[in-house]
Amino acid sequence: MKKFIVLVFIALFMVACSNDSTETTQSPAPASKPAEDTIQRATDTVQKTADQVVEKGQELKDEAVQYVGKASETVAAKSEELQAGAEKLAQQGSDRLAALVPTAATFDKGRSIYQQSCRSCHDSGIMGAPKIGHERYSADIERLVANSIKGIGRMPARGGNRNLSDEDVRAAVLYMVEESK
Repeated sequence: MKKFIVLVFIALFMVACSNDSTETTQSPAPASKPAEDTIQRATDTVQKTADQVVEKGQELKDEAVQYVGKASETVAAKSEELQAGAEKLAQQGSDRLAALVPTAATFDKGRSIYQQSCRSCHDSGIMGAPKIGHERYSADIERLVANSIKGIGRMPARGGNRNLSDEDVRAAVLYMVEESK
């Protein structure tokens, strides 16, 4: 736009200068020919500059459209990625919750194991074993299960019953936790 204004100013200046010099030495008819040429050159220059401005504007518009298109694609890809991550986390949370909440079968199995292997110490609290309802059963279930499998303090591994699987120990721990609530 600045170029356009400068060119118009130069064209007008040239027209004004050419009129002053031709009026004193030449007749009116020949003087108008150089002025017309100057005006035509100025008009052509202005038109060329205007065409360049329009062309540059179109290039900028095209670049902006491409940029917006790429940004939209990036946002869409990131959105899909976040959605997939959220679904995965929701499934993991659901799986963990399901593992912590015993089913009826697990509860019955845990009660049976408790009555056979755990009750002798945990009903009476002998050797510091926490009784059902004790606050220790509100601890992290995974930690309780790990301690019950390995043994802790005076409690032997697997409550002294080596025949219990990890799943059996988990069922007994889940039973005691549920009964302590």
